[in-house]
Amino acid sequence: MAQLCKQHGLPHVVNNAYGVQSTKCMHLLSEAARLGRLDAFVQSTDKNFLVPVGGAVVAGPDKLFVRRIAHAYPGRASNAPMVDLFITLLSLGTRGYEALLRRRRVCAAL
Repeated sequence: MAQLCKQHGLPHVVNNAYGVQSTKCMHLLSEAARLGRLDAFVQSTDKNFLVPVGGAVVAGPDKLFVRRIAHAYPGRASNAPMVDLFITLLSLGTRGYEALLRRRRVCAAL
């Protein structure tokens, strides 16, 4: 898909709802950006980071593009999900988050 988007000059935005917990999904996003066109990907905070429903993280290979999205969006959403994400990541710590990812990989393999 990324190669077709690059070939035809089409935007490419991916819904990476559960993707952070999957090394395969993250690898595919990386390859899409490297070999084709990937403008941005959206990751929900509840599905990927164990926080209450309502937040999303928008990311992509082009910092300027992501910054333009951020500037187009301020004031339309609460920052509560980002505060929840911050608290969750602080409470997990690096080791806790990495352990969680390892457990998810094991569960996905079953």
